[in-house]
Amino acid sequence: MATHTLRARQVVPRPIEEVFGFFAEPRNLARITPQGMGFEFLTDDFEMRDGLEIEYRLRPLLGVPAKWRTRIADFDPPHGFVDLQISGPYRRWVHRHSFRSVPTGTLVEDTIEYEMPLGPLGMLGHRWLVRDELERIFRHRGRMIDRIFETPASNSSPLRVAVAGGTGFVGGGIARELFRRGHHVVVLSHRGESARGGLPDGIELRTADAARGGDGLVDALRGVDAMVVSLAFPNLPVEAPMRGRTFAKVDAAGTENLIEAAQAAGVGRVVYMSGAGAAPDAERHWFRSKWRAEEAVRGSSLDWTIIRPTWIYGPDDVSLNRFIGFAHRLPFVPMSNFGSQLLAPVFIDDAANLAADALFDDAAVNQVFELGGPETMPMRTVIWRAIRVAGMDKPILPGPAPLIKLGVAPLVLLPEPPMTPSAIDFVNQPATVDVAPLLERMPRTLTRLEDGLETYLAPESGPAQLSFDEPLREAA
Repeated sequence: MATHTLRARQVVPRPIEEVFGFFAEPRNLARITPQGMGFEFLTDDFEMRDGLEIEYRLRPLLGVPAKWRTRIADFDPPHGFVDLQISGPYRRWVHRHSFRSVPTGTLVEDTIEYEMPLGPLGMLGHRWLVRDELERIFRHRGRMIDRIFETPASNSSPLRVAVAGGTGFVGGGIARELFRRGHHVVVLSHRGESARGGLPDGIELRTADAARGGDGLVDALRGVDAMVVSLAFPNLPVEAPMRGRTFAKVDAAGTENLIEAAQAAGVGRVVYMSGAGAAPDAERHWFRSKWRAEEAVRGSSLDWTIIRPTWIYGPDDVSLNRFIGFAHRLPFVPMSNFGSQLLAPVFIDDAANLAADALFDDAAVNQVFELGGPETMPMRTVIWRAIRVAGMDKPILPGPAPLIKLGVAPLVLLPEPPMTPSAIDFVNQPATVDVAPLLERMPRTLTRLEDGLETYLAPESGPAQLSFDEPLREAA
């Protein structure tokens, strides 16, 4: 049976004892695993030692659940340890973690040797799915490690800033940018500390549920100078009414509750991340919910800024990255229309920088800014460029939106629908803006699409250096 080898190298700017301590805490594995894999522990013994056995469940491929059980061996603090698969989806899996002090911090090296089950069928699955999936997982892991160990800048007058929705894609980007600038960041999440993920340990998490409101929300905002509201529900834009995951419940009502609580707690300033197209008479209900939230912000006693971004893309987005996932797994990239709608996609770093600037720049007080990228192009072009930057050459296959919506309509009856007709409309909507007023009042350089994509999609991008040693038998 052919043995595959994956190697990963990354320098972490921290002492070896600190870095080893992070990796020697089994619970941190959940923080650096892609959220979409549904990682969950099935054991409660986390005392790291030789012979420790850990059982967990995740969904590594196509959402199919798989149980893993591993045993720790060769535990040698602070230099390394090995985890061996006892049972799981691979025929054999040996993961060696090594740590070495270098002038710039600690060199973290991972060497994974694995064998596929099912003989020739497993070999085929490795070529089509597994190799790309492992690369995606370890690139994500590298980004999370980079974020967790990030060192903030020195700030002589830091403010305490709350970020509601700071565990999500956009809110997380804003929280990390504020942390980089040396501010004391408080992230509000209804899941509390368990939602930390890739947020640095220096960011404070407070348990608060914006959708529920109440005194608990006021208490969570005590001592806060300013607030950013960037609410989003899991699996956006697919609403799940039975679980309270709707634009009206989260975006509209959640923002109203936060503004009321912020005024009661003495917060002085707020930035609200709205959406391009928000209007009281908008055709789509998500834009009407955004407008309702904006009205709560405008009607408050706080100094406010409203930002209306177009389609925000980046390493953790769930929109453009879905098409990249299709390109990895399929011989073509499906699209739910013909891709002619115009977009001005904006890079997450640009959105995070503007939100952070707006909290402190007087030019942003009581202003509404539209935010988009410097280029406007059809959606099909956006997807095509992303696929090319990722080093792939796959055709884009359009489909008739009405037929696709008809096909997914029954899924709305599920407690957790994977897709809905309204979500198809959300993905297919155009998103263009006028950034001239923003650039006149708050000058800045916006990132070109390909420049943003290359920071995380290009084969050699990211903080981790990856390589695969392919067995001769498979190469033949």
